[in-house]
Amino acid sequence: MFNREIKNMTISQGKILIKLIDRYTGHTSYEMVKEMKGGISAFFYQGVAKIFGHNLKSAYDPKEDFEIENIIREFERSRPKPVM
Repeated sequence: MFNREIKNMTISQGKILIKLIDRYTGHTSYEMVKEMKGGISAFFYQGVAKIFGHNLKSAYDPKEDFEIENIIREFERSRPKPVM
Protein backbone atom coordinates (compact mmCIF):
# COMPACT_ATOMS: atom_id res chain seq x y z
CA MET A 1 0.00 0.00 0.00
CA PHE A 2 2.81 2.44 0.86
CA ASN A 3 5.43 0.88 -1.40
CA ARG A 4 6.07 4.00 -3.53
CA GLU A 5 6.28 6.34 -0.52
CA ILE A 6 8.71 4.07 1.31
CA LYS A 7 10.95 3.72 -1.74
CA ASN A 8 11.14 7.52 -2.05
CA MET A 9 12.10 8.16 1.59
CA THR A 10 15.33 9.88 2.52
CA ILE A 11 17.77 8.12 4.86
CA SER A 12 16.62 10.35 7.74
CA GLN A 13 12.96 9.57 7.07
CA GLY A 14 13.76 5.85 7.01
CA LYS A 15 15.50 6.05 10.38
CA ILE A 16 12.51 7.84 11.87
CA LEU A 17 10.12 5.25 10.41
CA ILE A 18 12.14 2.42 11.99
CA LYS A 19 11.93 4.18 15.37
CA LEU A 20 8.19 4.86 15.01
CA ILE A 21 7.47 1.22 14.13
CA ASP A 22 9.15 0.16 17.38
CA ARG A 23 7.36 2.88 19.36
CA TYR A 24 3.92 1.84 18.16
CA THR A 25 4.36 -1.94 18.05
CA GLY A 26 6.86 -2.59 20.83
CA HIS A 27 8.92 -4.67 18.38
CA THR A 28 11.90 -3.67 16.28
CA SER A 29 11.60 -3.75 12.52
CA TYR A 30 14.09 -6.62 12.51
CA GLU A 31 11.87 -8.68 14.83
CA MET A 32 8.84 -8.02 12.67
CA VAL A 33 10.60 -9.00 9.43
CA LYS A 34 11.99 -12.11 11.12
CA GLU A 35 8.51 -13.10 12.31
CA MET A 36 6.84 -12.46 8.94
CA LYS A 37 9.52 -13.55 6.47
CA GLY A 38 11.97 -15.66 8.50
CA GLY A 39 15.48 -15.28 9.87
CA ILE A 40 17.33 -15.42 6.56
CA SER A 41 15.22 -12.61 5.09
CA ALA A 42 15.61 -10.54 8.25
CA PHE A 43 19.39 -11.01 8.06
CA PHE A 44 19.37 -9.96 4.39
CA TYR A 45 17.22 -6.87 5.01
CA GLN A 46 19.39 -5.90 7.98
CA GLY A 47 22.45 -6.08 5.70
CA VAL A 48 20.81 -3.90 3.07
CA ALA A 49 19.65 -1.46 5.76
CA LYS A 50 23.21 -1.18 7.11
CA ILE A 51 24.47 -0.24 3.63
CA PHE A 52 22.08 2.73 3.67
CA GLY A 53 22.90 3.76 7.23
CA HIS A 54 19.94 2.10 8.96
CA ASN A 55 19.68 -0.50 11.69
CA LEU A 56 16.48 -2.53 11.77
CA LYS A 57 17.33 -3.61 15.30
CA SER A 58 17.31 -0.07 16.70
CA ALA A 59 14.76 0.36 19.45
CA TYR A 60 12.80 3.50 20.30
CA ASP A 61 13.95 5.27 23.45
CA PRO A 62 11.87 8.31 24.45
CA LYS A 63 14.90 9.86 26.19
CA GLU A 64 17.28 9.31 23.27
CA ASP A 65 14.61 10.14 20.68
CA PHE A 66 13.20 13.09 22.60
CA GLU A 67 12.69 15.20 19.47
CA ILE A 68 10.45 12.57 17.89
CA GLU A 69 8.63 12.08 21.21
CA ASN A 70 8.01 15.85 21.55
CA ILE A 71 6.60 16.07 18.01
CA ILE A 72 4.27 13.11 18.60
CA ARG A 73 3.05 14.46 21.94
CA GLU A 74 2.42 17.92 20.49
CA PHE A 75 0.51 16.39 17.58
CA GLU A 76 -1.61 14.29 19.96
CA ARG A 77 -2.39 17.37 22.09
CA SER A 78 -3.41 19.50 19.12
CA ARG A 79 -5.49 16.81 17.39
CA PRO A 80 -9.25 17.19 17.85
CA LYS A 81 -10.75 14.66 20.24
CA PRO A 82 -13.38 12.28 18.78
CA VAL A 83 -16.99 12.98 19.78
CA MET A 84 -18.75 10.03 21.37
